[in-house]
Amino acid sequence: MRSNTKKELLLKYGIPCLSVVVVAVQLFFVSERQLSKWKGGGYGMYSEIHYYYNQIYIPDLSVDSLVKTSLEMKETLGYLMVMPNDKNIENAAKLILETTQRDSVFVQLWKPVVSLKNKTFTRALVNEIYLKKSDL
Repeated sequence: MRSNTKKELLLKYGIPCLSVVVVAVQLFFVSERQLSKWKGGGYGMYSEIHYYYNQIYIPDLSVDSLVKTSLEMKETLGYLMVMPNDKNIENAAKLILETTQRDSVFVQLWKPVVSLKNKTFTRALVNEIYLKKSDL
């Protein structure tokens, strides 16, 4: 009978508490680490447009061409779209500098924004970096 009580307590309190902890960790990463709301547990995924529609802009360079140069470039830029934080945009800029043999690079990440109230579709700048080869 005692094992049933433990099992009941686990089912009644343990699993819901664990679920709350998982949601809290996800919300922390979304707010503090700029994790996409689509990643992790997917909580809030219907509150913003999918990260696939984010746009990486690099003046005088085609992102599509860069992605085709190597698997590392594809993974780095893809990871930047999912988590557009300072570390990931800096890693992308460094890789672009190494790959393209440029002296400097300017990288921006834009995300689409839909306003139902104003009935508009625009873009919002999420993160940007200007990096010189001499800074490395």
